[in-house]
Amino acid sequence: MPTGATLSNHLVEPGEAGNYGTPGARISTRARILIGLFFVILGSVAYVWFFGFQTVFALGARYLARKTPVVSMAPAQLADSSISHSPGRKLSYFGYEFEVPWGDMDDTKTKMIGDNKALIAFQSGNSLSVWHGSPRAFVNSVLSNDKIDPSTLRRLYGDQALSSDLALYRTILETTPGNMTPFMSRQDIVSRAILLIVKGTILPRGTKSGVFAVTAGEFSGFQFGSPQNQFGEVSVRLFSDSSSLNFIFNQKPGGPASTSQADINRVLQTLHKAAAPTVANPNSSK
Repeated sequence: MPTGATLSNHLVEPGEAGNYGTPGARISTRARILIGLFFVILGSVAYVWFFGFQTVFALGARYLARKTPVVSMAPAQLADSSISHSPGRKLSYFGYEFEVPWGDMDDTKTKMIGDNKALIAFQSGNSLSVWHGSPRAFVNSVLSNDKIDPSTLRRLYGDQALSSDLALYRTILETTPGNMTPFMSRQDIVSRAILLIVKGTILPRGTKSGVFAVTAGEFSGFQFGSPQNQFGEVSVRLFSDSSSLNFIFNQKPGGPASTSQADINRVLQTLHKAAAPTVANPNSSK
């Protein structure tokens, strides 16, 4: 045996060789799992703390959209800007004139209802209702609700949204579940959730077929529904600084005449203030 060489008579047990780092490795893996789990739990708690409230509202908005799909609609531009040139008739109500592209007006059934609604009937069975209102009727009705504090409304939506009926309608109609996310502030998502609920209650029949931004003379507003929708009704709500008008086109189911977008455009594009009646000056010389 060479000098200085050292032999050990220690017997190596089977499986012992090469395992010197194994117990530590097992502890390290377990530790990594526990640390990862800790951060997952911590992240979940943090998410619930900061975004849980908003997540509940965002999920609620999407549930409402599945039950009432029209709340997901935002106003679009009309694709059809054509105007009917069919022989028609010029009408005047509430200080405004417009033309209808139908010459079969039924004068026996056409009448005023109260002082703010005109029902115009046609021999085809179709009808056109015209409602007249003040320029801030919708805003005033919202602000006068004794269940809602006006200062709270202004804080939630700002003065601009409450400046006119047109602005408030636009704010409501442009609110959709798609622009409600868990990462917005609690105040923002609550305010939008309220608007979404209101939106579901103010949309007329036929809206499922579309919502469109329209203009008519001094008026701007929205058309709810496309012609020939399943309800046979299209509502056009118009707003100006001095007045508001609501045209409701009703089509008789299975009737001989159908209402087209060009017909509706004829009414809207001919809408203007009626000329003031001329009053003779009693002092003028004859």
